[in-house]
Amino acid sequence: MTGRIGVLERFSLLHEADLDAMRDCVSRYLSPHRSEPLGHGGAGVRTDVAAASLGSLTLVYADHRGAELGVRLTEQVDYYDVNMSWGGHNRIVCGDDEVIVSPGTAGIISPHTKVAMHLSEDYRQMHVRIERFALERHLEGLLDRPIAAPLRFRPAMDLSLPAARSWEQAVRLLASDLDEPMGLGSTPTESNPWSSFLMTGLLLAQPHNYSEQLAARQERAHRPAPLKKAIDLIELEPESDLSIERLALAVGVSPRSLQRHFQEHVGVSPREFVMQVRLARVHDALRAATPGDGNTVADIALGCGFSHLGRFAAAYQQRYGVPPSVTLRS
Repeated sequence: MTGRIGVLERFSLLHEADLDAMRDCVSRYLSPHRSEPLGHGGAGVRTDVAAASLGSLTLVYADHRGAELGVRLTEQVDYYDVNMSWGGHNRIVCGDDEVIVSPGTAGIISPHTKVAMHLSEDYRQMHVRIERFALERHLEGLLDRPIAAPLRFRPAMDLSLPAARSWEQAVRLLASDLDEPMGLGSTPTESNPWSSFLMTGLLLAQPHNYSEQLAARQERAHRPAPLKKAIDLIELEPESDLSIERLALAVGVSPRSLQRHFQEHVGVSPREFVMQVRLARVHDALRAATPGDGNTVADIALGCGFSHLGRFAAAYQQRYGVPPSVTLRS
């Protein structure tokens, strides 16, 4: 097998080098590690390495031939590392998780994990290193709020899924673009579009512990303006008159249009949405009530906008599984 062909040629660091040189070079761009040939001596192992930095995002390409390799990181990573196979496979063990990286599956190492790898002979690897601070700040920008817990990705990235496949193709396009002196990758780091694009794409394509919140934020961002106004009004004043006619008048559309917006973007009618918001407010108030404060179920329900206590009690039990009086007593 020949050496590296056509991958980050302008950023080549090693070509036809030995294993020791590869270990030292990759350790500077990724993490310090130990690597050794498996099965037979490594005197004939030849390697290539290239690396291109775009500020908070770095591409590191490496290949080797002549032996399988065992690799163990000697330090926990403090960045996010997306491992992609451009030929061969790599078994990555991260704590209790194991991922077989292949042309169809990428592996994602999140910060503060212990990592060991088993690289096949003639393995070609592309790493997308993203600095932890940059990716977590980018997530906060998408959520429009700070995050409390560290961002953690699902370790295996299925590249047959459309979004993940698109992201992997974008990495390949970036690698090709970087070898073009006049490409987008040549623009100054502070205005380079690639890092932001790939960070957004990774956060949308690969499941993580903030995926549900991010999806909800994205959905809200695409809601029509009248629908957003109606939802804000309902959540601000759930106890007020929230008939479809009053809501439509307040947001400047016809009742039929508002009804359609709710069905298409929320999945329920305005009346059902109002009911759910009011039930949630009653539930919270019942749980917050203390013995001796004089509040009754009827007082709380009426204060949250319910006028028919029988229908309220039935709807409450259907949603929460117990009568409202049980929630109040508990």
